[in-house]
Amino acid sequence: MRVRLRDRVVYAIARVAFAIASRVPQWLGYGLARLLGRLYFRLDGRRRGYALRFLRCAFPTASDAELRRIGARSTGNLFCVPLDMARLTRLLARGGSVREVLDYTLAERQLRSMKKPFLGLTAHLGNWEIAAIGVAQWAGGAHGIARVSKNPLLERWILGNRERGGLVIHPRRGGVRDLAKAMASGKVGLQVVDQNQRLRGVFAPFFGKLASCERAAVTLALRKGYPIVVGAALRRGGGFAFDLVAEEPFVLASTGDRAADLAAGVRRVNAAIEALVRRAPEQYLWIHDRYRTQPREGDAGGEGDEGGTSGRVGDRDGADGGVDAADFGDGGDD
Repeated sequence: MRVRLRDRVVYAIARVAFAIASRVPQWLGYGLARLLGRLYFRLDGRRRGYALRFLRCAFPTASDAELRRIGARSTGNLFCVPLDMARLTRLLARGGSVREVLDYTLAERQLRSMKKPFLGLTAHLGNWEIAAIGVAQWAGGAHGIARVSKNPLLERWILGNRERGGLVIHPRRGGVRDLAKAMASGKVGLQVVDQNQRLRGVFAPFFGKLASCERAAVTLALRKGYPIVVGAALRRGGGFAFDLVAEEPFVLASTGDRAADLAAGVRRVNAAIEALVRRAPEQYLWIHDRYRTQPREGDAGGEGDEGGTSGRVGDRDGADGGVDAADFGDGGDD
């Protein structure tokens, strides 16, 4: 891929910004990030609207003031994620381990019960990148799917940082096949599975309302019988410290009815994600337009529709862009 002058400039700025961010005192850096996130929530009416509608589905009895409080705090957490990545990059570059900032105690029993290969699924909760690196280092390596930067210098740097943490990234286009091959050889597979899917989604309830959900991970688990564990790295306190948490692992039932099994599997994963989010709602990504893609009026619900692309309305682009471009495991919306 040709490297343009613009690519070099953006890459240099990114390296300098990360270097500065990784050295700013935590109280200052994270305090400022949270303040900026809350300000963004207040000023961006569109994103705030997404969040409040999403939150109302999840917490129907909460007051409007409480929903606004959760939305503002969660956006503050989102703004802390780049600081986390700057600090994690510096930690790994000096040969450190994510265990220095990630406590495995709350998920240790679930992880010890897993036999490789298995699928580790997560959501935009706490810090999903820390969760991925944490599981990768615990398992002795893991594979995920991510969007590839259009800047080749940034791409090489970001992927190199992740590989230092034991995480091998495959591009979204064709990445599911590469992930399947890696798992067939005994590796752990990781994916983020909680955002709107514009194409080939499976309609299933998410916090009580139909949402277009990612299908690849559940399809792979059903075909190969891989166990699934759903977990997250929740922020502890206000800085660069986390607790790894996990729901009980499970194996999806295969009855021979592919559409019904797929729908049931997605519902099972969604229920586990919902349980995790309820542990720390102020750390979840509520400003995403989760319910954008809906089945057309008159369709048979769309739930479990293995046709995938039919019956979608409300689409403008892929997964709600702008807030998840660096996700390690976003395998949908090709």
